[in-house]
Amino acid sequence: MSAPKSGSINGLDLLLILTVTLSWGMNYPIMKYVVMQFPPTTFRTMTFILGSISIGLYAWLKKESLVVPRGERWLTFQLSLPNMVMWHLGLLFGLTLLNSGRTAIIGYTMPVWTLIASVVFFSEKLNARSVWAVLFCLTATLLLAWHELSHFAGQPLGLLYTLGAAIAWGIGNAMMKNSQLSISSVALTFWSLLCGACVFLLFSLVFETERWRWPAWDEWLAVGYGGIVTFSVCYVAWFKVARKLTPVASGLSIMLVPVVGVFGSALVLEEEITREDLMALGFILLAMALVLVPAPRKS
Repeated sequence: MSAPKSGSINGLDLLLILTVTLSWGMNYPIMKYVVMQFPPTTFRTMTFILGSISIGLYAWLKKESLVVPRGERWLTFQLSLPNMVMWHLGLLFGLTLLNSGRTAIIGYTMPVWTLIASVVFFSEKLNARSVWAVLFCLTATLLLAWHELSHFAGQPLGLLYTLGAAIAWGIGNAMMKNSQLSISSVALTFWSLLCGACVFLLFSLVFETERWRWPAWDEWLAVGYGGIVTFSVCYVAWFKVARKLTPVASGLSIMLVPVVGVFGSALVLEEEITREDLMALGFILLAMALVLVPAPRKS
């Protein structure tokens, strides 16, 4: 049987898309559950290590090289800092202060920050759709900021941590789009996870040694979910399917992640979904649609 042509989606591909979307979305309430009782950077160190081992095993089974040419090692390290280290650091600190659904909404402002970084640092042109996307994104952020500031128990610092993480991820994506790396996405993910593990281990050694303890069984499950499902299975599945998807399909798939995060958090952690959350989610989805889904071509 011949391999499916590029752009041809079969039943397995649809199952993989659904798996990735649900898994990445549900990662938010799972992380929230763990970081409220276990040292956050220690938890992320463990998931990074497990993820790099899983990706390394996958590459070994597939006989895929993980070697980085000497001239690309510094760039690989540079890309890992915003995309893996700064993103996850801000996200974890944000999760300790915000509910997980709100964190997912703010985190997925990333495509808009990618757009802004591309304009600022790589001289890409800003069109009308892009301007509207930025305005929608800012509106969503202001809505959530107002909600945090107007409540006595609000956590504006958590919003700033998460927003900073999303901006770092956006800048990292813009850097990646404009980089000339010859290594595969699997190799880049492996070394980014390994770099993240080293940095987070340092944070854990400096700030969390007094809180170290053996994880409980449910925390081990969360480590396994983060390391194997989120970082390994989902990344490999996404790499496999993304090459076949149209820009519209891939954009819509990514847009579903914060939706799953919001409603998954309400289901699993019984978090309240406020009017501001739903309005902000709507604005973010509009912004993501404008950035990720190409405009229809004029006939």
